[in-house]
Amino acid sequence: PFYNYHNRWKEFNITDFKSKENGLLKGFTPLYKTTPKVIENFNVTKADLPVKSRLYLDKIIELANDNNIPLVLTYAPYNINASRNQHIKTVEEIALSQGIPFINYTDTTLLKTIKFDAQVDMEGGHTNVYGAQKVSEHLSNYLDNEFNFNPIKKSKDYEVLTSRFYAADSLKKIDDFDDYLNYLSNMDVYVAVTAMDAINKSTSIAFEKLGSQISFKDKFRVSYTGLFNNYRGYVEEKIDTMAIINKMQPNDKRNFYIRMESASFNTGNYSKIYINNVDQLINKSKRGFNIVVYDAVTNQILDTASFDTFETGNWSRY
Repeated sequence: PFYNYHNRWKEFNITDFKSKENGLLKGFTPLYKTTPKVIENFNVTKADLPVKSRLYLDKIIELANDNNIPLVLTYAPYNINASRNQHIKTVEEIALSQGIPFINYTDTTLLKTIKFDAQVDMEGGHTNVYGAQKVSEHLSNYLDNEFNFNPIKKSKDYEVLTSRFYAADSLKKIDDFDDYLNYLSNMDVYVAVTAMDAINKSTSIAFEKLGSQISFKDKFRVSYTGLFNNYRGYVEEKIDTMAIINKMQPNDKRNFYIRMESASFNTGNYSKIYINNVDQLINKSKRGFNIVVYDAVTNQILDTASFDTFETGNWSRY
C-alpha cells in the first residue's frame, strides 16, 4: 500500500516500482471503519507553501504545459485545521491564475453536493470505502464531462473488487453465528478459526456449512483451529486437549501463509491468527470462536469476528 512509502522518498530503487504488492487494488487500501470527523471552512487568508512543495508544484505545472497535458488539481477530504486551509487557498489561487481546475473536497458546499458526511465517510484522516466511492464517482464524472473520455467496458477486476467491498461491509453487520457462516459458505475467501477458553458442551458440528468434518459434541474447553474455503473445497482442522499451533500454506496460486494458535482455558487460554506473519487478533481475541476472513484475491482482511460459544442458544457476535 502507498503508505509504506511515506518516509522513504530518498531511498527508492527500481524494485519499489516492480513490486506487485496489492496489485489488483492498484494502490488502493480499503478502510471499512468509521471515525467521525469535522470538516469546516475556515475564514483565513492564504499562506506561502513550504519551499519544496511550491517547487514541485511548479515543476508539475511546467511539465504539463510543455507536453500539452490537461492538469486538474484536487484536495481530498481531510480533517483540516486553519493552517492547512491557508495552504489550500494558496493552491487555489495558483490554479486560478493559470487556468487550472481545482477541486477542493474539503469545501463544505461541494461535500454537501456529493452527499459526503465526514461523520460516517471517513476513517482516521482518510476516506473509508463509502467516502471513497462518493469522491471517486464525482471526480470520474467531472473528468468524463470535461475531457470526453471514450466509454470503456468495466473490467472483470472492477466487478471482483466491488463484490469484495460490499461483502466486507455486509459481514461487519451480521451478528448471528449461523447467518455469518451461511454468508461465507459460497464465497472465495479463506475463513480462519481458532477457539479460546470454552467450547460449549452441546456444540455439534459448528462449521459444517464450510465443510467441517469435526464434531464438537461433548467437547469442552478444547483447543481448535480450522481453515476453510468452501468455494475451493479447502478444509484443514485440528482439535486437541492440548494447545495447538497449526501452520498452513494452501496450494493456491495467490501465495500466502497462515499460522493459527489455539489454547483452551486449561492450556493457556489464547487465540492467535497470523496471516503473512501479522497477528490479526491483537487485542481482539475473546472467549469462544475467533474468526478472520481473508481475501486472497485482494490480499485483504475482510472481517474479524468473535462469537461466545460458552453460552447456549443462539451465538451472537461480541
